[in-house]
Amino acid sequence: MKQSKIGKDILLLTILTLITVLTWVGLAVWSAATKTTINQVTQQQMAPLNPTINKNLIESLKKTSYFSEEEMNVTNPTPEATTGASQTTTESATLETTR
Repeated sequence: MKQSKIGKDILLLTILTLITVLTWVGLAVWSAATKTTINQVTQQQMAPLNPTINKNLIESLKKTSYFSEEEMNVTNPTPEATTGASQTTTESATLETTR
C-alpha cells in the first residue's frame, strides 16, 4: 500500500511540473513574439509615405530653380585618366619586384 501512495504522489508531482514547464515556455514564447525591438525613431522612419504628388510644389520649383551655364557644365573625370593612373601604379610595382 505504501508503494502505490508514493507512486501516485510522484505521478501527481510529475504532472504538475509538466504543466508548470509548459505554461512557462508558452508565456516566454508569447512574450518574445509580442515584444518589439524597434525603437520609436525607426518606427517613425518606417511609416508609409504619402504617394500623391503635389503638382503645385513641382511647378513652383520649376519656376524658382535656375542654373547658370557654368553650373550645368560640370566636368567629370574621363575613363582614360583613371586607367592611366592604375597602369602607372602597376608598372612601378613591377619595377620594384624585379630589382
